[in-house]
Amino acid sequence: MTDDDVAGDPGEETWMVLMDPAWRQENENDPPPLHAVVGLWPVAPDGAVGKFRSNPDYEPSDEQSPTDPLDAVFRLVLRGPGKIGQIQVVLHDVLLDVALNGDGRPLIVRAPDGLPCVVATSSVRHQTSTSAFDWQRLDLDAILGLLPDDVDVLFNPGASASIRLTGDFLRNTAAMGDEELVALRATSYDTDDILLSRWHAAAPERPAPAT
Repeated sequence: MTDDDVAGDPGEETWMVLMDPAWRQENENDPPPLHAVVGLWPVAPDGAVGKFRSNPDYEPSDEQSPTDPLDAVFRLVLRGPGKIGQIQVVLHDVLLDVALNGDGRPLIVRAPDGLPCVVATSSVRHQTSTSAFDWQRLDLDAILGLLPDDVDVLFNPGASASIRLTGDFLRNTAAMGDEELVALRATSYDTDDILLSRWHAAAPERPAPAT
């Protein structure tokens, strides 16, 4: 997460910040430390919430903590109780990083089952397992615009909750209408273990450099 992602005029920008569950605010007006911010959603002046942006500087308080909402949903689905609709909802609500090769096109690798896949990660913490020339942050529609026919997307390779989703599933997800998404959102988010805070655009404090 860069300063451009979180800084700005407090009169113009507001962010909904997703905090590490273990973080506790000591003083009401203190901004959260950058390492405790899982990520954020931009909030427009009319109240519309933008797509989630993961924080590359996030340091989970627990090694088993999800790195972001999509990672959390993948874990739920792989454990059994999660529903596919949860994945579809979150895919509409996040930005993802897509691995690129040297000519700027998506990097295509083989999934563990041998099928060709574009690599996408929900957090920079999942990028260490992929040797990519570069990464590009995109939403679902933009990813589909780059996705070749008969190629799937491998999410978070090397992670405990890595998942391959087919191109057809992602296209069907992108085609979902607003009413269908609203109905799914009403039943897909459990916020009992999520700490959300609304902040105006002052940047979370970075630690002072070592001297």
